[in-house]
Amino acid sequence: MAAKRASRRGVIIGVCVLVVALVAVAAAVFIGSRGSTGTEAAAGATSADIVDPPVTQPPAKIAPLPASDKVPSAAGVQAQLAGQLANPALAQFTGIVIDPATGAILFNQDSSAPQIPASTAKILTGAALLTSVDPTDRFTTKIVQGDQEGDIVLVGGGDVTLSARNEGVATIYDGAPLMSDLAAQVKASGIDVKRIVLDTDYWTGSDLADGWQTADIRGTPGSAQGYITRMSPLMVDGDREDPANENSIRTGDPTNTAGRALARFLGTPDLPMVPGTAPEGGTVIAQVSSQPMSVLLAQALENSDNVLAEALARQVAIARGAPPSFDGASAAILEALEALKIDTIGIEMADGSGLSTKDRVPTAVMAKIMSLAVTGQPPALQNLLTGMPVAAVSGSLADRFQDEGSRAGAGWVRAKTGSLEVTYALTGYVPDVDGRILVFAFVSNGVGAGTRAALDALAAGLRGCGCV
Repeated sequence: MAAKRASRRGVIIGVCVLVVALVAVAAAVFIGSRGSTGTEAAAGATSADIVDPPVTQPPAKIAPLPASDKVPSAAGVQAQLAGQLANPALAQFTGIVIDPATGAILFNQDSSAPQIPASTAKILTGAALLTSVDPTDRFTTKIVQGDQEGDIVLVGGGDVTLSARNEGVATIYDGAPLMSDLAAQVKASGIDVKRIVLDTDYWTGSDLADGWQTADIRGTPGSAQGYITRMSPLMVDGDREDPANENSIRTGDPTNTAGRALARFLGTPDLPMVPGTAPEGGTVIAQVSSQPMSVLLAQALENSDNVLAEALARQVAIARGAPPSFDGASAAILEALEALKIDTIGIEMADGSGLSTKDRVPTAVMAKIMSLAVTGQPPALQNLLTGMPVAAVSGSLADRFQDEGSRAGAGWVRAKTGSLEVTYALTGYVPDVDGRILVFAFVSNGVGAGTRAALDALAAGLRGCGCV
């Protein structure tokens, strides 16, 4: 499924040095830092802001790799990848490799053909978010005093990371605001709460996207994995039953689950709850804020979090004056891409997460966005790189790049994964042996057991490239 993710794990000792080297490479390419100035860095996030080393202990020193003047050639790249491309497990394959420093296309196989992107579609959502909102903006969840005595209105503000965890219980969303803090503020107000009104007016439209499978809410029979829920601007822990388990099944009733959590923290779990809206100009008696949008995007990318990606997509819609719905978010994402001078012909988006089987995106578009990000055009797009999983180390790549065919990419490849029905996808970047950054986007349809490993081997092959 699109959100199939590996559980978090510590850094594998054998790749720690490689990860440090990878971070150094990242620092070297952001904002075209071969000669970038402090003023340029201040225009967006600095390299220190956006580099998020996936190591548990900070390295003693990290120095950028020297600029590479060895320009790879198309012939060299294609020769380097010839063996990997001959693997029949790639099935129906499309892909592209770009040298972002020059814009040169080094490999191209049907990259203009629209393909099911699966979770690599989150790259489109991320690019649109970073160029539509202030990356420091936050979601806010409020409790407003109701019209009737004893009523409080829990107002959803789109923050799906709001956590209802008990003290000492983990959540997958680092730094998430707490429902218990909202409850504490209500108690401090002195209001004798008789009823909770649940306000979900922040979003509109259907709560399920076209092309989603309802089995992805509670998982297929015999599976505890849930990849999505009914979208509501009022929910807790991404609607997971277990807030510490990324792949936990979802309740499927996010709004009422959030309301019950508030009642529990108020010490009155049987409080009645009704749908409604906050009175205009009502007194705010409690509020909490999420992590910044850029941090939330990193969380969504690293763990391929569908629910969080959808919340961010709706924020793009709001920022661009579109309805905060699936249709509005899709239209706003395309508008944002067009503002980046990206050709949107062939793109069809039914959602912002890539879970829909109706989505179609050419791999050329994926590679173009990644090229803009690593070159910092515009600088805000550098934040797109922060949450990219690291091969064999973090997020949805934690348990990959560990066999003979792909091990060379461990700790070096940073990429967004995608997996949906008959489609596997991988989009990211990697430094070659000369320190030259190469961007790639690969998709295979009609996949089999070895397809994912075959895509990993392709990306790892680029790491071994000194392809002049």
